Amino acid sequence: MPIYSPITNKIVFSGKELEKCGLSSAYLKRVVCGQKKGEVYCWASEKIGGRLHFQYDSLLPKYQAMLRLIFCKDIEPDVYLKNRTNDTNNSVLTAIADQLPGLVQIDATDLKTLMDTQLYSATEAHQLARAAGWLRMLNEYDVKRVRSVGYKSIVDFQEAVFKHVLNEQVAHQTAALIRWKKGTITSIRVLLRNAVEYKRDGIQSLVHKGVGNVNREKADAQVHAKLIELASNRVKYSWEDVSMMYNNWADEVGKPNMTTSAVKSYLNIPKVKRVWYYARHGKLAGDLELQPLIQRDAPSFPDALWSIDGTTMQLYYKDDKGKMLSDLYAYFVTDAHTGAIIGHSIAFAETAEMVTEALKDAIDTHQNKPYQLQYDNSSANLERGVQAFASNMSRVHFPCEPYKGQGKYVESIIGHFQQRVLRHREFFKGGNITTRSLNSKANPELLAELKKNPERLLTRIEIINEFKYAIAEWNARGEKRDSYGRWVGESKIHRYETIQHEKRAKLNYFDKLSMFVTTLKQQYKYSTRGIEIEISKKKYTFIVPDGDNCISHFLFTNEHLGEKFEVRLDVSKPEMCTLLQKGIVVAHAYPVERVASCVADKNPGDGAKLAEVLNKRKEFDFKSALTELERQMSILGELKPTGTDGLGWWDTDKTSENARNNRMEDAANGITNGYSDLELKILNIGQ
Repeated sequence: MPIYSPITNKIVFSGKELEKCGLSSAYLKRVVCGQKKGEVYCWASEKIGGRLHFQYDSLLPKYQAMLRLIFCKDIEPDVYLKNRTNDTNNSVLTAIADQLPGLVQIDATDLKTLMDTQLYSATEAHQLARAAGWLRMLNEYDVKRVRSVGYKSIVDFQEAVFKHVLNEQVAHQTAALIRWKKGTITSIRVLLRNAVEYKRDGIQSLVHKGVGNVNREKADAQVHAKLIELASNRVKYSWEDVSMMYNNWADEVGKPNMTTSAVKSYLNIPKVKRVWYYARHGKLAGDLELQPLIQRDAPSFPDALWSIDGTTMQLYYKDDKGKMLSDLYAYFVTDAHTGAIIGHSIAFAETAEMVTEALKDAIDTHQNKPYQLQYDNSSANLERGVQAFASNMSRVHFPCEPYKGQGKYVESIIGHFQQRVLRHREFFKGGNITTRSLNSKANPELLAELKKNPERLLTRIEIINEFKYAIAEWNARGEKRDSYGRWVGESKIHRYETIQHEKRAKLNYFDKLSMFVTTLKQQYKYSTRGIEIEISKKKYTFIVPDGDNCISHFLFTNEHLGEKFEVRLDVSKPEMCTLLQKGIVVAHAYPVERVASCVADKNPGDGAKLAEVLNKRKEFDFKSALTELERQMSILGELKPTGTDGLGWWDTDKTSENARNNRMEDAANGITNGYSDLELKILNIGQ
């Protein structure tokens, strides 16, 4: 490698390096000898450290070119040496600069001061305290100290610090190591100015001076707590009142006053607002205002998600007497992918039957079923019959989170349907009462005019048909409007019916039949009244009848009284049910028949039914049970085996049977009460 000669300060190469260029050691000795004798003048040489070196400038051009190419990357040796020196210096400075972040220290006093303001989280306080550590380093390192650690000048040191500051104030705040009073620092000049301010004011230089237009130092712990107390009051003081009450309190305790704009600005800082907003406006309003929304992709194909809900029909009609009414309720089944209304039902109130009817309408009309069903927590949707039906027709179903309308697709579809289709009818009632837009409300003068002229209104039957036409109009609309206001693109219902997907499948007749027959989750006990089930707020009593009619069920009760059964039935038409135990069919039960309790209400045939029940009672009454009990008690001593193997059934002997018959005859003649001594002992009846 070329070096500067300490004797002549010229660039020299050693003999070994010339040998690497192809020159022999003998030739080099010859030229050195010739140069000493004055025979040549191009091989000036000198000894450095006991080794012979040749001056680069005295060599022939061809040898200079060879040395440049092999040892100096084909550049002049003096330039090569200068670059190499700079690279060495830079590597030293880089190594020193890389150690700077480890030299930054967080002052415990600064950290405590920041936390005591209650304006910053623990993370934010540490970020500000570390920023203060960088500023403190800039102030503590003078020229002498900078040179002692390897920097040539104070400017090099400041530039190194600035580079680290840029790296630590990254754009993603979750990964940032430092933060500043406001924004980020983008120039070394601003960084140095912050260092001067920190030297003068300490950590307060990094605390934002303004709460609106008020010094933030006024917002100490007590001030913060007082403002939170006033803003969170559920009577909802106006901001002017909050400011007045705060300043009255501030005068009493010796705190500085704050203007109304300063109070509002401070309380609307996001982290401060979150504290008082829930108490002031309630949890529902707080969640809607402050909680971030989750961005979700819309369902990718029809029937992936059916969103269902009910609401008032929002249409006026006239009754038989010409009175203006609006008491109808509509339930919607919507496809979340296309926005089509694929099923509906109409009633006077939202009931479980209404929900089931709307779902059946969607299935019967389009022969499809949903992959997922979405609904709210209304009692009609959570009724056990509806839940069983939902489990049978969909792979997944569960209610939305209460009061979170953003996640329910049906909310948006119903709102747009009412405002874009129903509002075209002059008897439209208007949007939800909570709406603020006048365009969403009906004209009160028009409604008053309709009330005075009810002949302009439709009847109930006509309004139901008009509602169906409105749904058909909604489904026939395209995806969007063009610049002229016309609907363009394929209609909602066309896209729903034609889009193919591997997870969509048409239902056949038997699929639909089995869909409505469901097994209820709860097990039911068979009592003396039979199986009692409540479906859609109606109570049904099922029995396993003894014969052709459904009056008595003594036989099944005698064998299964008190046992629990799984119940399978059609929730839409509960005309019979199947009783199962561990998945095995035990019997089929039917609704119990009723008979009149008084003679005036009797129907033909009631007498025969009652006579049949009375005869059954005699067969399964107290006397028969007592006889069986006596029979079992007598097994202990008076019984003998019958049959050939000695392992068969047991029966009473002749003596016991004759004694029983004698007692029955004596009881019939009124001589005795008919009980044997053993029965009297069992019943604890005196002789």
